[in-house]
Amino acid sequence: MRIFLFLLLFVAVKSYAQSDLPGVWRGTSLCQIKSSPCHDEQVVYHVSKKAGIDSFEVVANKMVDGKEEYMGTLIFFLDAKGQFVSADDARGGRWEFQRVGNKLSGRLIYKGQLYRLIEVKKDE
Repeated sequence: MRIFLFLLLFVAVKSYAQSDLPGVWRGTSLCQIKSSPCHDEQVVYHVSKKAGIDSFEVVANKMVDGKEEYMGTLIFFLDAKGQFVSADDARGGRWEFQRVGNKLSGRLIYKGQLYRLIEVKKDE
């Protein structure tokens, strides 16, 4: 009986995380290697559910002169607990986010180094 209740709770938490992730997320993406070509940015992420049990498409934009400018699209995957999402990009970067309520705290690891720290909040 305990195993059944645990599985039921696990499915409920995971379902909540999946259903609440789609939407628009806004915040900052701050460079951690100042000598790189990286720039601090205001970002807007458009998240939508993909076909597949734990996958999401994220269209990443940055704000330039008050307008969104497309940067790229990644497919993120939700972890077994429904709290972490991650994606690997074509250039060898690893994007990792932890979700706490309506906020995502993330980082980009590139060539083994912490390249960016990202903090975004979901639009209401």
